[in-house]
Amino acid sequence: MKVTLSWLRQYVEFDWSPGQLAERLTMLGLEVESVRTIAGEFEGVVVAQILTRDKVPGADKLSVCKVNDGRGERTIICGAQNHQPGDKVPLILPNHALPLKPGEKEPFVIKERKVFGITSQGMMCSPRELGLNGDAEGLLILPKDAKVGQPFAEHLGRSGGDVVFDLEVTPNRPDLNSVIGIAREIAAVSGTELRIPEIQIPQSEVRADSLVSVRIEVPDLCPRYTARVVRGVKIGPSPEWLRATLEKVGVRSINNVVDVTNYVMLECGQPLHAFDYSLIAKGSGTGFQPVVAGQASSLASATGTGTSDTKPVLHDRQDVCPTIVVRRAHDGELFVTLDGQKRTLSSEMLMIADERKGIALAGIMGGQNTEINEATRDVLIESAYFSPTNIRRTSKALGLRSESSYRFERGADIGNTDWASRRAAQLILETAGGELADGLVDAYPTLADPKRITLRYAKTDQLLGVAISPATQLRLLERLGLRQAEGESPTRVPFVEASPDTVSLLSKQVIAAGAQPSVTVVVPTWRVDLKRETDLIEEIERLYGLEKIPATPPRGAIGSNSFDAVHDQIAEVRRILCGLGLNEAQGQTLISKADCHHPNVETLVMLANPLSSDMDVLRPSLLPGLIHSLRHNVARKNYDVALFEIGRVFHRSSGADLPSRGSKVKAGHGDKGVCLLREERRLAIALTGRRNPVYWSGEEREAKFDVYDLKGMIEELLEQFGVRGVSYVRRAESSHIFLESASIQLGKHPLGELGQLSPVVARKMDLRDAVLLAELNLDLLLARRSASRSFKPLPPFPGIRRDVAMLVPESTTHETIMQTVKAAKPANLETVELFDVFRGRNVPGGQKSLAYAFTYRSAEKTLTDAEVNAEHERMIEQFKQKLPAVIR
Repeated sequence: MKVTLSWLRQYVEFDWSPGQLAERLTMLGLEVESVRTIAGEFEGVVVAQILTRDKVPGADKLSVCKVNDGRGERTIICGAQNHQPGDKVPLILPNHALPLKPGEKEPFVIKERKVFGITSQGMMCSPRELGLNGDAEGLLILPKDAKVGQPFAEHLGRSGGDVVFDLEVTPNRPDLNSVIGIAREIAAVSGTELRIPEIQIPQSEVRADSLVSVRIEVPDLCPRYTARVVRGVKIGPSPEWLRATLEKVGVRSINNVVDVTNYVMLECGQPLHAFDYSLIAKGSGTGFQPVVAGQASSLASATGTGTSDTKPVLHDRQDVCPTIVVRRAHDGELFVTLDGQKRTLSSEMLMIADERKGIALAGIMGGQNTEINEATRDVLIESAYFSPTNIRRTSKALGLRSESSYRFERGADIGNTDWASRRAAQLILETAGGELADGLVDAYPTLADPKRITLRYAKTDQLLGVAISPATQLRLLERLGLRQAEGESPTRVPFVEASPDTVSLLSKQVIAAGAQPSVTVVVPTWRVDLKRETDLIEEIERLYGLEKIPATPPRGAIGSNSFDAVHDQIAEVRRILCGLGLNEAQGQTLISKADCHHPNVETLVMLANPLSSDMDVLRPSLLPGLIHSLRHNVARKNYDVALFEIGRVFHRSSGADLPSRGSKVKAGHGDKGVCLLREERRLAIALTGRRNPVYWSGEEREAKFDVYDLKGMIEELLEQFGVRGVSYVRRAESSHIFLESASIQLGKHPLGELGQLSPVVARKMDLRDAVLLAELNLDLLLARRSASRSFKPLPPFPGIRRDVAMLVPESTTHETIMQTVKAAKPANLETVELFDVFRGRNVPGGQKSLAYAFTYRSAEKTLTDAEVNAEHERMIEQFKQKLPAVIR
C-alpha cells in the first residue's frame, strides 16, 4: 500500500517528520518498506519569455532563440514551430529531469549540448514533455500575464515536494489498505480528530430505483450490492490534482470517471466499478429489491458526519429497466475482461451480469462489453461486498489479480459500501459533470448484526504485565472507533487468577475498589480482524505503547525433553560430517513435482493449494535439493563441492505398508480412501568435482571424487557414530535417478542407497563432472546406534601376516569374500585387508585378481607358523569351494 504524506494530512493533523511518522507506523504494526521523497513538481522548470527567434544555419526546422528566464538570457535550440518572440513558455534548466512517462524507469535529464556548433542551455517544453494534456508537436504557450522567472509549479498552483510511504500491510488488517484506515491509526495514537470528507451532492427528481434494479441469486457470495446512476457525464482527462494524486502512488490515470473509482478505492479501501449504463441490457426487473436501501455509512456514523440519503425500499417492479444480476458463472462460460483476455469460467465463480450477458467478474475485473469510453454519457456505480474466499479462489484459478481482488479477498467493509458509492458520485459530478439520480438501490437481504466483544480490564493487566486504568483502556479503544455497547449495565465477568504476581494483585485492587470489571464494545465493520478479547488487549497494547511495557526475564525451571537426546545425536552427525570435509546445506521442504524424478507419482504428497508450480510437492527425498545446490555452485564456477543435508521427507502410502522404524505416521484421506502420510528424518550427501583442494604439486592434484570416496565417508560416519553390521548390495540396473547404485542394509532393514547420478539428469542440471549421491534413513541410524564403546589393551604378542592372491569371477564382490571369511571362522584372525585388484595380462577374461592380507594374533601367546598355517589353509579351501576361487 502506497500513500503520500500530503494525502494523509487531508484526514488527520500531525506535525511529525517523515522519519518520525515511519517510526510511529512501524510501532503500530505497519511495516514501512521504503520512504521516497518526491522532488517538487516540475523541479527546474520556470516561466521564460522568448526574446528573439532566428534560423539555425544548415538546419531547415531548427531555430535558435534568446529567452529570458528571470535571471538572465539563455540560448535555446528549438524544433517547434508554434512560437514567436514575446511568447511565454515553460523552460527546463540544465541538469534537471523531465517528469517520468508511463513505462519509463529512468528520468531524462536535460544537459547543455552543442547543436550545429551552438550551445543550447536548456529546453523549451511541450505539454506532453511535461506530462500535461495538449499538443505534443508544439510548445506550451502560457498566458500573457504569466510571471517570468516564476517556478512553473507555482504558475499551475501546485504544491512542492511530497513523500511516498510504501507500507507492508498484514493480511489480517484489510482496513489499512486505505488512506483513511492509515489516518485512523495516526489519529488514534496521536489523540487528534479523524477528518472524514463531508458529502453533499444535489440529486435529481428521477429516482435510482426507476433506472436500475438488482437481483442477488447467491446472497452467501454477495451479501450486499449497491448501485447508483449518474447521467449526463462527459468523459475526459482527469483534473491535475486527481491525476497527480494517483500517479504519486503508482496508479496510471485513465479518464475522470475511472480515476475517481480508483481514488475512492485507495481513499477508503472499498473497491468500486463504473459501468457504461447504456451498454447494460434492459429486461423485466422482477428481482428482489433490498430491505435496507441506504443505511448511514459506517464511516459517517463512526465520526458523526453525514446521513443516509435513501430510505428503506421493498418493492416488486414490473416495468422494463436494466437489471443487475449477481449470479454464478456457467461452466465453460467465456468472458472478455478489461485487459482484453478471453477467460473460461466455472460455476464456482461469481459474475455480475444483466439479463443477457455477463458484464464483470465480481470483485476482480470488469468486462469490455460495458467499459467506460469516450462516448459514455450515463454511468452506473457499483459498490458491493463479496465473499473473500470466493474472490481468492477465482483470482487464483484464473491467474488474474487486481487492486480490487487484493482488497476483497482480505475482507472489505460491508458497512462502507454506501459511503464509498456516495463519495464516488460526488467526485464524478465534480470532475465529469452530470446529474445524480435520487437515492440508492441497495440489495442487502440480511442485515449483518454488529459484533460485540467483552473485555475484562484485569485480563489486560495480566497479559500485558502492567496496570492500565479501565478509563484509559476504554479511551484507547474508542480512538479506534470501538464504542461501548448501549443499553447494557456493567457486567462482572469472573477473573481467573493465573499466578500470584503483581499484576493479578493490581487487578484485584481494581475490582475491590468497585471499578467496572469489564466492558462490552461494538466492533465497527471495518475491523474484521477483531474477534475475541485478546484482540482488544492487543489494540490497547499498540496504542498504549510497547516501549512503556517493562521487560521481565522469563520465570520457571529449565526442564528436559526426550528430544534433547535426539538433538545432541544429530549435532554429533553434523560434527562428524563437517570433520570429513563436507559443508551443510539446507533446502526447501516444498519442491516442484518435476524435480522429484520419482517413478511412483501416487506416493508423492501433493499440496492442495500450492503457492506456485515450483512448490507443489512435499519433498520425497533430500537429493533434488542437493542437486540444485550443486547446480547453483557450478553455475558460479565453484566446481568442487561436497555437501550434506539433514531434513525431513514425506511419502504417501497405503495402510498395508509398514512405516520405517522411527518415522512419524499420520492418517489422511486421499482420492482412493484412507492413506498414510509418512514423515522420515534423513541424511543425504552429494559430491562432485575434485577430491582435494588445488595444490602446486602432488600426484593426485586433479583426482576427482568417485564412489569409493562416498562409501568411505559413509563408513567413517557409521564407525564414529557407533553403527555396526552394515552391508552393501549392488543393483544390477539403473534407477530413475542413478546410473549405477547400491542399496545399504542395516541388518534386515534398508538403510539407504548410494550411487552416481544419471548423466541425463546431470546434463539437464549443467553438471559437468560425475555426481555421487547417498541418502540414509537417519531415524533408523538413531534407533540402532550403540553409543557404548569398549577398550582393550594394546596386544603384547606379535601378529603373523599371510597374503592370498586369487582369481575370482568379475561378479564376485568384496562383500561376498568377507561373508565367506566370517562363515569359516578362522581362529585368531584379527584383520582382513584388500590391498590389490588386478585385471590384465595373465588374468583370463571375465575374471579379476584380488589380493588380501590376513593378520593372525593371539592375546594369550605367540602363535607358531603351524597354528596359523592350519587355520589359513582351511579358509583357503572355503574360498575354492564356495566362490569358486583359483589361488595364484
